[in-house]
Amino acid sequence: MISNTWVKAPSGELERRELELADPRDHEVLLAVRLATVCGSDIHFLEDFPLQRGTDYQAMGHEAVGVVAAAGSGVRGVKEGDRAIASCLYGCGACRNCQRGQVGICERYGRLPGMSNILAGCQGEAFLVPHADVNVVRVPDELSDEAAILATDIMSTGFAAVERGGLRAGDTVAVFAQGPVGLCATAGARALGAGLIIAVERVPERVEMSKRLGADVVLDPQDALEGIRELTGKRGVDVAIEALGHRDTFAAALAAARLDGTVSSVGVYGQDRSLELPVGPAFYQRRIVTSMCPCGTDRLQALLAILRGGRTGLEALFTHHLPISRTDEAYELFRHRRDGAIKIGLVPG
Repeated sequence: MISNTWVKAPSGELERRELELADPRDHEVLLAVRLATVCGSDIHFLEDFPLQRGTDYQAMGHEAVGVVAAAGSGVRGVKEGDRAIASCLYGCGACRNCQRGQVGICERYGRLPGMSNILAGCQGEAFLVPHADVNVVRVPDELSDEAAILATDIMSTGFAAVERGGLRAGDTVAVFAQGPVGLCATAGARALGAGLIIAVERVPERVEMSKRLGADVVLDPQDALEGIRELTGKRGVDVAIEALGHRDTFAAALAAARLDGTVSSVGVYGQDRSLELPVGPAFYQRRIVTSMCPCGTDRLQALLAILRGGRTGLEALFTHHLPISRTDEAYELFRHRRDGAIKIGLVPG
């Protein structure tokens, strides 16, 4: 099959190419795209990370809802004609990490750096997914494409920031930056029982979306630390989430966490190759955890169950829709946050 797919060329620019996709092997499925999107990680792959050695392009896009166009003979979880989603990071299902549920850090495929297990080619007409019974699930009929696609990456990542932060019912949480992942972390904090949720953001559309998804208070970054001290009686928050991937927000999250609190980082530090840990009062007796997107069929099913409950409201993140043929425009819209863009749906056409 030939798929018209957006790729990163050696020049670093986006271009559309005809890619030949092989017939699925025993464990693979071929998904025909119904809805794709642009992620902040796509911007990093385009601007900050070089092509892997020996390749002359990188197929772009790792989030999609598709229809199973063909399935290998060994696939049992989905069948031809099913509407399905795949995790943005895939695993083999057999290694030690996959066996303990850590599919996203598969020992066979997920060797960092390089992230050779990131799904690719979703910003096109079709893409292949390996080891489908570990990485692909059918989408329930009652869920929209816009809801289901969130489970493939940003919802899983945002919720993981809260989970790995060790949130307990009633805890105070600060989420630094309200891009799509930060907004999912805010929604996750609400869903998982946080008491006070403080968001840090200045873009008006994202401020409003943050309140809609569960933030009790939204602070401007310039005044955030002072505001957090006032709101917590100078104690600091139980969990501080860094969702941007910038050294300044990491430092702010560290300063915002209380004694024996947790800093949970899910930002992609594409331009910052190092982070500073000042040895001051905000350094001692804190936990720092980092997360990649939890993946695999169990994780996808759990997130779809939450979405089926209809309590997160995360579908509202989609502010724009464009045909896949205009994906280059979608990158510009997303990169510069034009017209209040938060999440952009890419549909066939």
